[in-house]
Amino acid sequence: MNQYKLKKSSPLTSILAILLVLAIIRFVSTILLMSYAETEMATVIILLVVYGIASVVFLILILRMRRSHLILNDSGIVYTPAFGAVKNLAYSDLQKLAMGGRSYILYSLDGKKLVTFDDFRTDNAREIVAFLKAKGVRTEI
Repeated sequence: MNQYKLKKSSPLTSILAILLVLAIIRFVSTILLMSYAETEMATVIILLVVYGIASVVFLILILRMRRSHLILNDSGIVYTPAFGAVKNLAYSDLQKLAMGGRSYILYSLDGKKLVTFDDFRTDNAREIVAFLKAKGVRTEI
């Protein structure tokens, strides 16, 4: 049984995790800074907003990189988006596989991009492309 897993992976995941921890530490330390009477309140509020937004953005990026993936097997496709329910798709639900150089984009029938992968970060990208072609997915250059 052929099974391929496409996962959004990046070397930046560990850097984002470190930045998330630092942003949370700065957020908490800014809250503690509010207890001092001699600090300017406007500056403290601005810092709280900046570190709060940074924490949320880093958290969303990490969740997106860790959770979203696409599993291709003989019976169909299992797509797990970053947020939302898992979707089971058939190969007939795919519109096309766009190829540009060594980069590939898989589109669903409604024109939405499901996943992007390439030869550099995906070990078996050529095998996945051949597998999709064998399943009848239209390719476009």
